[in-house]
Amino acid sequence: MVDRRVEVVARLKALEDAAAPLVTFLQNANAVQELRADKQYNLQMLNDRYQIGPDQIEALYQYAKFQFECGNYPGAADYLYQYRALCTNSERSLSALWGKLAAEILMQNWDIALEELNRLKEIIDSKSFSSPLNQVQSRIWLMHWSLFIFFNHDNGRTQIIDLFNQDKEEVDELCRTLEEKEDSSCIASYQFSCITI
Repeated sequence: MVDRRVEVVARLKALEDAAAPLVTFLQNANAVQELRADKQYNLQMLNDRYQIGPDQIEALYQYAKFQFECGNYPGAADYLYQYRALCTNSERSLSALWGKLAAEILMQNWDIALEELNRLKEIIDSKSFSSPLNQVQSRIWLMHWSLFIFFNHDNGRTQIIDLFNQDKEEVDELCRTLEEKEDSSCIASYQFSCITI
């Protein structure tokens, strides 16, 4: 156990050091005001004025993830929010959003968690996935995480019905489409989803 603690503290120190330039920047309110909605501008400005590049931005993601794994959910949520504002990789940004949703749920910030859930739903609805299976899996995860929010949010009972009815119709349509194509390798994967939703 002592060895594991030493390992965790060493990893924390390494991640802190790697993310330190960006964390310092984010703690400076005057510097943060220089950021704009244009991510490319922000990346160029950070690199030119503060010598903060993609490596430090990626280090912020890893640091936030480590904070989450250690149970520091407020820190993780904040760093993941900041990371998403700077990240240009859509997959990584989506991963950070899932992490922020989980952190908000674990902190029982139901209003913020609902905002993040809706943001995720919009992305899942509008994103083109590499396969229909990936989209269905994302929808199912969204439904899973939504239970925590909807059973604790004041207006959750109404919203859960809307979400589940919409997703059920979409999953049913996807199952019918796959059955029509007689894609037996995919049908087996989707049948369980169609039955349980």
